[in-house]
Amino acid sequence: YINDIVENDWDEMITVNLSAPFRLLKAISKKMITQQYGRVINIASIFSTISKEKRSAYSATKFGLHGLTVGVSNDLARYNILVNTLSPGFVMTDLTRKNLSATEMEQLANQVPAKRLADVKDISNVAVFLLSEMNTYLTGQNIVVDGGFTNV
Repeated sequence: YINDIVENDWDEMITVNLSAPFRLLKAISKKMITQQYGRVINIASIFSTISKEKRSAYSATKFGLHGLTVGVSNDLARYNILVNTLSPGFVMTDLTRKNLSATEMEQLANQVPAKRLADVKDISNVAVFLLSEMNTYLTGQNIVVDGGFTNV
């Protein structure tokens, strides 16, 4: 809850989830402007579009990251630089397997309309498209890859 958030934790989340991407965008955009070409993905999470109990600080940074994406995409589109947010839902990773029991993973998967957690490939395939020359017009968008979780 908001009163349980430690100031240092808040500051660290802001640094990692907002300040670092801001600094990276600022650094790489100069070269991309010179090249008149670039593709950028900011990685957020489903908590850039929804929030849940005890997620206010994290969600604030992820909503903010997408706000940064939108603003920067407007600034850079004229240079053929496309900037998007990629927001994965629940993904089957080693960390997921470590932190959740098989029962917990099954319960989580049952909340997803696709009835499964995302595979890493589900996320990477979208990233490959966004970074490829096939993407010539998609910019400023938040691509949510969550099997429909945020729609229910």
